[in-house]
Amino acid sequence: MADVLKIENLHVSFDTYAGEVHAVRGVSLHVGEGEVLAIVGESGCGKSVTAQTIMKLNPMPPARIKEGSIDLCGEDIVAANEKKMQDIRGRLVSMIFQDPMTCLNPTMKVGKQLTEAICQHRKLSKDEAKKEAVRLLEMVQIPNAAERAEQYPHEFSGGMRQRAMIAMAMSCEPKLLIADEPTTALDVTIQAQIMQLMAKVREETGTAIILITHDLGVVANLADRVAVMYAGKIVETGTAEDIFYRPKHPYTQALLKSLPTVETSREEKLVSIAGTPPDLFMPPKGCEFASRCEHCMKVCKKHVPPTYEVGAGHKAACWRL
Repeated sequence: MADVLKIENLHVSFDTYAGEVHAVRGVSLHVGEGEVLAIVGESGCGKSVTAQTIMKLNPMPPARIKEGSIDLCGEDIVAANEKKMQDIRGRLVSMIFQDPMTCLNPTMKVGKQLTEAICQHRKLSKDEAKKEAVRLLEMVQIPNAAERAEQYPHEFSGGMRQRAMIAMAMSCEPKLLIADEPTTALDVTIQAQIMQLMAKVREETGTAIILITHDLGVVANLADRVAVMYAGKIVETGTAEDIFYRPKHPYTQALLKSLPTVETSREEKLVSIAGTPPDLFMPPKGCEFASRCEHCMKVCKKHVPPTYEVGAGHKAACWRL
């Protein structure tokens, strides 16, 4: 299976009035054709910055790619200028954003927003683009798609707006779809529907997906592989089965302990992770999780742990390994 995306040793910083924020620190990952990779971790760990760097959506400055490479379907993203990125966005990679209400234009009908994206990248007439917009709305299971295309975003429910965003992201048939916490503002029933819809899109189109979330429960049925991120680094990667049933990094283990299961009784208390994430203005010298880890040793505070192979395709960065 060929790689759609390959990132090597990516470092991204933000230059602020208070100093340099080391948001992404040495991230390496790959996504194969038709594969779903979930990137999970706490808020502020660098998930969204990594995703937005793939599309070069972080304003530069203050953002700055210090080091590393991003290969997207043979295109060098780091070297690409804005004109090149305008051609790449939509055609090779699209993003479903966290809050569809702020990402859809409130003054334009949903159908027109879809046809604009289609006309930008595909050689279709306006009439053909309108028909394609309706087809896409039908594909994401919006009822009465032709009528809905003539409505404004505020006339859609939260779940329908998210479906419209998925339709817009898929309008140019990209090779890679990035979903940045697509179910955050939705209730549990609609979350499940959106996850089922994304699985359907992947099955029908063969599009690779990067799913960004802080909720491990959301990715259980959809992800092929999971990358666990903490303080700007990927601390563990493996198949969904590896991460859920054979976690090796203390942070991954702590995340799983904090999740309720169907076997959890009312009397049992959920385990929270003590402490707070490190300050990325001044990242720690050693393991970034050391101050919160119950297994912390002296070496953890002084030296960055190497990444160990703990199984076929299963890697973790921890001195205990």
